[in-house]
Amino acid sequence: MGGKNKIVQASKQASKQASKQASKQASKQARELQLISAVVQDVFHQNVDVSSVFALKQGMTNDSFRCEVDGKTYVIRLNGIGTEQLLDRAGEAEAYRCIAPFGMGEHVVAISPEKGYKVTEFLPDVRPCRPQVEADVRICMKALHRLHALRLPFTKTFDIMEQIVFYERLCHGVMRHADYEDVKRNVFRLAPLQALRQDSFCLCHIDAVADNFLLAEDGRVHLIDWEYAAGCDPLMDPAMFAIYAGYSRAQSEKLLDLYLSRRAQPGERLRFFSFMAAGGLLWSNWCDYKEQLGETFGSYAESQYRFAIACPQWAMDASLEQAATGLCDEVSYD
Repeated sequence: MGGKNKIVQASKQASKQASKQASKQASKQARELQLISAVVQDVFHQNVDVSSVFALKQGMTNDSFRCEVDGKTYVIRLNGIGTEQLLDRAGEAEAYRCIAPFGMGEHVVAISPEKGYKVTEFLPDVRPCRPQVEADVRICMKALHRLHALRLPFTKTFDIMEQIVFYERLCHGVMRHADYEDVKRNVFRLAPLQALRQDSFCLCHIDAVADNFLLAEDGRVHLIDWEYAAGCDPLMDPAMFAIYAGYSRAQSEKLLDLYLSRRAQPGERLRFFSFMAAGGLLWSNWCDYKEQLGETFGSYAESQYRFAIACPQWAMDASLEQAATGLCDEVSYD
């Protein structure tokens, strides 16, 4: 009889939990519709047709929705949890103004740094890059190199080591991994290896991951979501692509060669691997912060931390090779 009571109690508890979760989800959806309605009113001066609103994705940083207004389809981007602490929306707006003449990103209809929304035209017949398909990656790296070759200047610069510490502060120093300080020490030892003349910096995407490259049927590549954009060493972008894709060392080296359209020199691999190490720690800290806000990213968070552990050695191997060969070629964008 006691066992039966326990089963009944467990069932009631599960039902109560499910009801609570459903209520929470309904509340979230109502809040999102309210925000979308406000954006449509703000941009188009119309009331939104609720039946035309569809969630596209709940991203790691933002939430995106498809919406129809006057027969045209748009994508509305809203801030995710804690995003206001993470991003410089004014910098994002500047990045879109900077790339607008070159047709590289989405067509932005409206963007509000103050309210955190972005409205873009919906891109039909596109798909994200498949990071395990070389033909896709080759196209995307060519587009990325083309961006960097423009040498677009940018007001804001990106210091990845400073950002690591910034995310650490957001976590109030409470990090998930017991060996965090040792891993951080190894990553920060690479800082001098990342040295590049400031006049070599240019506008970089910073979050140039496979999901942000949309490939169109006509061959065009749209690089979307420029919210992290800043002036930086161009090798930062392929490094971010590699760690998000979960590449092995061999795959990462192949990616760099595809980006350069030639075999990378040891000095280039050194900087590339050092950025992968720092990027791994950066996004691991980012996940720690989001987890403290109630969002979890599971295997992604762990994979980023593994890059922070492994890549310092890859960088040091490249450093030894550079010392042995004396080669220190810089990336050419001629």
